[in-house]
Amino acid sequence: MDPSTLDPMRQYEKWGDLDLDSVKDGFGPCLWNVEAQRKFKEKPSNGAETILQVLQKTKDKLGDQQGVGWRNVVKVHQIEDGSGAKREKIELENKYNWMSYSELFIRTESLAKGMAALGVEPESRVVIYAETQRDWMVSAYAAWHLNCKVVTIYATLGEEGASYGINETEASTVVVDAKLLKVLSKILPKCKSIKRVFTMTECDATVAKQMQDAGVHVETLEECVTRGSKESCQLQTAKSSDIAIIMYTSGTTGAPKGVLLTHANVVAVVAGVEHYFTGKFGPGDVYLAYLPLAHIFEMAAQVCMMSMGLAIGYGTPHTLTDNGVKLKRPESSGDAPVLQPTIMVFAPAVLDKVYQAVTAKRNGLGYVGQTLFDWGLSSGYRHFERGQVGANFVLDALVFKKVQNLMGGRLKGIATGSAPLSPDIQKFIQTVLNAPTRQGYGLTETCAGSCVQFWGDSSTGAVGVPTVCTTIRLADWPEGNYMNSDLEKPEIGMRRGEVLIGGPSVSQGYFISETAPNEELVKKNKEDWVDIDGVRFFRTGDIGQIKPDNTLQIIDRKKDLWKGPNGEYVALTKVEAVLKLCEYVDMPMCYGKTGGSYTIGLLCPQKPAIEKLASELQLSGTFDELCKNEKVVDKVLTACKAKCKESKLLDFETPQRIALISELWTPENDMLTAAMKLKRPLIAEKHKEEIQKLYA
Repeated sequence: MDPSTLDPMRQYEKWGDLDLDSVKDGFGPCLWNVEAQRKFKEKPSNGAETILQVLQKTKDKLGDQQGVGWRNVVKVHQIEDGSGAKREKIELENKYNWMSYSELFIRTESLAKGMAALGVEPESRVVIYAETQRDWMVSAYAAWHLNCKVVTIYATLGEEGASYGINETEASTVVVDAKLLKVLSKILPKCKSIKRVFTMTECDATVAKQMQDAGVHVETLEECVTRGSKESCQLQTAKSSDIAIIMYTSGTTGAPKGVLLTHANVVAVVAGVEHYFTGKFGPGDVYLAYLPLAHIFEMAAQVCMMSMGLAIGYGTPHTLTDNGVKLKRPESSGDAPVLQPTIMVFAPAVLDKVYQAVTAKRNGLGYVGQTLFDWGLSSGYRHFERGQVGANFVLDALVFKKVQNLMGGRLKGIATGSAPLSPDIQKFIQTVLNAPTRQGYGLTETCAGSCVQFWGDSSTGAVGVPTVCTTIRLADWPEGNYMNSDLEKPEIGMRRGEVLIGGPSVSQGYFISETAPNEELVKKNKEDWVDIDGVRFFRTGDIGQIKPDNTLQIIDRKKDLWKGPNGEYVALTKVEAVLKLCEYVDMPMCYGKTGGSYTIGLLCPQKPAIEKLASELQLSGTFDELCKNEKVVDKVLTACKAKCKESKLLDFETPQRIALISELWTPENDMLTAAMKLKRPLIAEKHKEEIQKLYA
């Protein structure tokens, strides 16, 4: 089926195709994309078999077209805030500089030759330890020119996480940005395998000398590119079965795990996403890249965009909009207003922030402004239910145009993934940004793009159907009372169980060190991947159900279930999604004590909302003091219970007691992963005294 001949907003009565003949004991039927014809699509339409060929074929076809863009830094300012502390503000050019796909390819090839001249051997491991930027992908492609394995390490993992990944893979080459160079220099004595370091910008002379004295070669990427442009060495071609990436997951528990992804895994995802995007996006469209490239969500997205010939402009979360916390105003505008992208991907945590910020603005308007805003929302919600997008023309222009301009004003589509997106926020974002907002689903172990909603599917709370490179099936989980036979129960009426993802995008397992094998990972490699009828499946640990329209809905996670005293189960993530809608809550974590009779909530509150509440209650004090004030806590608990009741949560699902946490959880303080997921064990350990009090 050629998607280019179809309406991008096409609709089906049933989006998925259930193969009832594939049922096995303990396993439900395979769910396929309705357009897949029960066959895996393993390569994109250009025939690319490796990640390098993806770029090469786009260069051959669209060489002169804009490839990657970036903004130059004019100056970094140190601004003193009200407390006397200095904060960094970045002044950027209000334009993007562009490199064509041909120029991009030449740069990657020159860098590869320069690396080879300095002793980087084919099939060796190259660590990229940097934040998202143009030369992150340039470095990755240079490594793939040499058939090297790219080892990705989150910028937020810190010294311990970085040294763990480098030492476990015994990498000899590291590409690093200026921000993380100091971290690398500190761990260098622990990382004996490092022989050469390439910096993305000019290296601090003191740090460079320190590394060179330790016997490590240090030079900038620019110097390496210049050297490589004069070399004529032979580069090595990778096979599709070769390992392309060892991607370390930040993990919500335990040490990071390195996921082994082949070229074939990534190229299969490109094929799946291309099928989904064809007809709606292509050459001439613009993608804003700002999420961590060390996360499969962003890396896979960028390879897909390159395959389809989109222009990719780089930004950062801190300079994304005019309100960016690190942006020097009024000299510089945000990345989105300057770039004016047509497609963006978001982690739900980012959209939660957009919802909270826009709602706060709405609450600060007068009666007329609030009334117009509510009319606009109502119009957009009605359209949403009818499969349309945005509010009516007049209200959209009158009420929401300023919000849309924050993101550049040209968005044609929004994709979300990495965590569930609440139905209320999905409808809200689609309305105020006037762009179809669709959920996807996948894991590092399945190369990200496993499921996605069709653009014409305006349902909420579901993650759509498998892309054309994957299939899904549910495995019975008797311990949690989730079974495929739940389809026959009138009160449920849907197949339920653990989600298994199968197909050519499923990874090869976790990296196991030859010198010091991790026995836990050896066990997981045997248990978490399973072969069924010749198809390799990954056990996700997520609990899903197949809706009547044959789409997948993620309803629980094995690790995130709490069993109450009467045997009832509480899906903590489901409750957290509701609590995020409370005006006082920024970031919630629900917790259930083993043997406890109720759940509790640890809540990072919205500071402006708490300060406003304190003023109404005629209370004073620091933010930390207000978070501990009983009157404030009682008011917030009352509001949370009301929101839970409004969302039809049952009493046993609703947190009975809460604590307000004044320090926001972030990846920097190790309470969140780089994908903005809660590190539940670490949060519980840090706040164990609060938890004990709430159960006293």
